[in-house]
Amino acid sequence: MKYIFKQTSKLLMGLLLCTGCNNWLDIQPSDRIAEERVFSEVSGFWGALNGVYTELLSANLYGGFLSFHGVEVMAQRYNVSQSQTMFYNLSQHAYTQDNIKNLLENYWNEAYKQILGCNNILANAEERHGEVLNDKQYNLVKAEALALRAFLHFDLLRMFGPVPTNLEAMAIPYKTTNSVAATELLSASGVIEKVLEDLTEAENMLKEWDPVVSEGLLMSVNENDRDNDGNTYRFRGLRLNYYAVVALKARVYLWADNKPEALKYAKMIIENPEAETLYPSVTRTAATDYSNPDRAFSSEALFSLLNENRKDIYDNYFNSSNANSTYKLIPAANRVDNLFGDNDKLSDYRYYWWGTSYTPGESETLMNVRFQELANTDLVYGKLMPLIHVSEMYLIAAECATEEQDQYGYLNAHRLRRGNPVEVTTGLSSELAKEYAKEFLCEGQLWFYYKRTNMASIQSCSSNSNITMNNARYVPSLPDSEMKYRN
Repeated sequence: MKYIFKQTSKLLMGLLLCTGCNNWLDIQPSDRIAEERVFSEVSGFWGALNGVYTELLSANLYGGFLSFHGVEVMAQRYNVSQSQTMFYNLSQHAYTQDNIKNLLENYWNEAYKQILGCNNILANAEERHGEVLNDKQYNLVKAEALALRAFLHFDLLRMFGPVPTNLEAMAIPYKTTNSVAATELLSASGVIEKVLEDLTEAENMLKEWDPVVSEGLLMSVNENDRDNDGNTYRFRGLRLNYYAVVALKARVYLWADNKPEALKYAKMIIENPEAETLYPSVTRTAATDYSNPDRAFSSEALFSLLNENRKDIYDNYFNSSNANSTYKLIPAANRVDNLFGDNDKLSDYRYYWWGTSYTPGESETLMNVRFQELANTDLVYGKLMPLIHVSEMYLIAAECATEEQDQYGYLNAHRLRRGNPVEVTTGLSSELAKEYAKEFLCEGQLWFYYKRTNMASIQSCSSNSNITMNNARYVPSLPDSEMKYRN
């Protein structure tokens, strides 16, 4: 595996070195020649595509803001103090503060930079289909680039767009070309339409060409084919593969309040006859192993990022002994125990994502250890940051099913997959909220659940009181750098 990612890094460095400007899509004549040279070989396409996946780990994207800190703080996951200025302002949803404006602008700019990268790959794939790319290569490269473009736009919509009760409100631009010129703003429903167009095209291509359909996630090196084409098509769990795209469509349809379609796509994952072969549920043994617990629940993570430095996140933000007080993220006392309750914390695998703090003054606090380094540092799952899970499909199905028996059936099936044999039969909405809080630690989905459901109030990060939520708290303004071209 290390061999493959070293080769990817070499390809990406070659791509970056070939383009002599900060924005590699701001093409000058010499850069156009370099671009043509990069895309004159199949390896150039994989290098460019891998470059987008790698950049998703930027601190401005899923290596920080959209995973374990920004959106988690907005969702009141951690008890931050006023001395932690940036996190405190985020917890207060103070989007007009300069440090938060900069944070949001950095996210916006980085996301659209990667979207332009996808558009460049797509344009070159069309030009070189048959000349450089054979049918399999073309379909996989194009499908993944389309899916990445949709994935990035959708999360921009979820952040900056309106609460889904008002989908006709103006939202964000949807960029489908290499141009850096301003693109018209679309309504939220218009953006969703574009997202689904890209995902549907990707889905159709991947269904025919993606090895994940018949072989699963293939999260290991084929030792018999290290130097040939075979390993190019492995590690499908690190790419937007067919099943990840299907699951993403369920997520998008639910945001659009199209529950019949959301349920349809969720069931395509959870009712797949081959599910336990292709993406089996994590076992208690794997999830709770003393030395090397699989806290990523990797067997059922449909799309993850590989972060070789994941342990640094733990050390810098969550380690009760080492984390700097400015960045340290800890929940309020007893918050985690209250979330799980006496029954679930005895059996739930996810309770093992939390560990006792031995720092003075934190005796009643459990620390987030999900990204703590494993004893065996070579294990792939010890470096994963999951972004799309099978488990989310159970929660979507529970929310979208029309019969109460089915709603609780899906919910309890999900709970059982997490080690909880006690069934719940009442309070569906509150139970779903608890499951999003338990399941998506360090993934950011809790905040988007609150926004999608237009939650009227959420518990404060620092007390037992509730914060009254409103449109101003849920919807940041578009960055100044974007709006100045539109005024």
